[in-house]
Amino acid sequence: MANNGTAYLLWFFCTFGMCGIHRFYLGKPISGILYFLTFGFFGIGQVVDLFLIPEMVDNKNLKQRLLYGSGNGTIQPAIVRDVGIPYAQSSPPLDVQILKLCRDQEGATLSDCVIATGKSPKDVKSKVQELCLAELLIISNRESDGAVIYKAV
Repeated sequence: MANNGTAYLLWFFCTFGMCGIHRFYLGKPISGILYFLTFGFFGIGQVVDLFLIPEMVDNKNLKQRLLYGSGNGTIQPAIVRDVGIPYAQSSPPLDVQILKLCRDQEGATLSDCVIATGKSPKDVKSKVQELCLAELLIISNRESDGAVIYKAV
């Protein structure tokens, strides 16, 4: 938050040839540059600002309160935008996961299904049995090692 005392102190630097510093402090950088380059509009702007500083300080503080709230020493946003809740993707049902794995790998073991789905072996085994009874999976053996695999039909 800006205060009048600091603004007047910065205004006083015009006596050392550094006009417009108070305008930077009060959030007016463009006019601050103009004051700096023209010695406060040849002194006239500096004299006018002597009377305008309280109003400029109030405006600066009002903007701060609107943007960050009027907390007790802590800055807290007063304006909150609804950014939405991140979309939590739910995993597909267990039977869909198993069918997709068996199709993509052209056959998968029970272990493969447990690892891929992250479900318990008991749940996976019962779901595989259901899928076999529904004739969505067929039981086969892998040629390389003879392991029991399930293939999507």
